[in-house]
Amino acid sequence: MRGGWLVLCLLAFPAYAQTWGSAQAAVDHWLQGRAVQPQGLTLDVPTWVEDGAFVAVDLTLHDAEPPLTLSLLRSGEDEPRIATLELHAWAAPLRLSTRVRLPQSQHLIVLARDGRGRVWLAAQSVDVLASSCLAPLQAGAAATFGQLQAWADGEHELELRSLLRHPMETGLRPDEHGQLIPQHLPRLFEVNGVHGNLLRAKPFAGLASNPYWRVLLPKGYGPLHVRWLDADGRAFSRQL
Repeated sequence: MRGGWLVLCLLAFPAYAQTWGSAQAAVDHWLQGRAVQPQGLTLDVPTWVEDGAFVAVDLTLHDAEPPLTLSLLRSGEDEPRIATLELHAWAAPLRLSTRVRLPQSQHLIVLARDGRGRVWLAAQSVDVLASSCLAPLQAGAAATFGQLQAWADGEHELELRSLLRHPMETGLRPDEHGQLIPQHLPRLFEVNGVHGNLLRAKPFAGLASNPYWRVLLPKGYGPLHVRWLDADGRAFSRQL
């Protein structure tokens, strides 16, 4: 009987009451004592991956009101931040996809706050069998640097997909001579439409190389202008 009560207690233990490793301070700052919404945010990510360098993440959020802020975190790295996003319009419910970098087994955490001040939290433990995050730069990668691919299509809503060829150097990977490659991360990803800004994302070291975003947007916001701003000031953009 006591064992049954223990299982019930563990199942009832709220996600926001757990400890989140290196992401704990960021989670506490985000929540600031607010009550977490009991439902609405779901996170679809594999429970285990062979290579943590490219982990697919899909999230869905119901009943949120703009403007919406999202924070993607990882619990096992010195730099827990993956990306922060601001969204001003989306096709409800919000459906967003990206790829993240997990060098070791840890929790992936997603936080959301909408225009009414409501907050959501979802997390998933991911077992990482190996990671090529520190693998040498692939031959020919430099030749494709800065190439921006973007598509937007759909009958009832716009499915926007965008990929930038970028190494997302963290400053932790050695070159062929054993010297650390300097950190090189983009500063900004944004999507603008006829009614202004729709999405703005700030990437950090936790975002996978060749960063990819997918989001469903309402009809009537095109044409869309997709832009990445690199750390050195260069801009890569597409008009859709």
